[in-house]
Amino acid sequence: MVGVVPLEEGLARAEDAGLDLVEVSPNASPPVCKILDYGKFRYRDQRKAREAKKRQRTFEVKEVKIRPNIDGHDYAVKMRSITKFLDYGNKVKVTLRFRGRELAHQELGAQVLERIRGELSERVRIEQTPSMDGRQMVMVVAPVQGLGHVTQGVETPAPPRPRSSRGAAPEADDAGRMPAAPDPEPASAEPEAPPPPPSDEAPLPATPET
Repeated sequence: MVGVVPLEEGLARAEDAGLDLVEVSPNASPPVCKILDYGKFRYRDQRKAREAKKRQRTFEVKEVKIRPNIDGHDYAVKMRSITKFLDYGNKVKVTLRFRGRELAHQELGAQVLERIRGELSERVRIEQTPSMDGRQMVMVVAPVQGLGHVTQGVETPAPPRPRSSRGAAPEADDAGRMPAAPDPEPASAEPEAPPPPPSDEAPLPATPET
């Protein structure tokens, strides 16, 4: 640190060093300046800004509108929408609007919002409790940190089994059992031997003894 010097002396020191005189704290009394390379200073400043922007996370507020006398099917559809917005890290503003004489039964709307808050209690934090805003009741919920969008895995189909060539060992089926062996082919019957040829000498008949 050099201390307090006139502007002309500061410019001369920067020119002798081949650098720039940069004012880094203009609101200080007296202003603070540094002798440095202004190009490198701007580059480091812009890089810090880009890194800070990457770390910064922006949230959007999605609105879901419901009615006090919503039926079961519509309620399930609205809950799927709220869950999807929360999975993407967005805040959800649940707006329950009263029409006509429904305004006299605000407890019905409060019960619907309490039901939503009870079903999402493990994954959301309440940023705005249910409150009346004109003819509508509003509640704002935000996702709990650490719960992000869940993607579903896709199963890869198993490759087809190669066909067994002739003479190869048979493959086991899915249950681990070997297929039954094919029935053996019936052996061909041996040809019957031809009858012996007739002999020229016929056997003599036996003569009775006297």
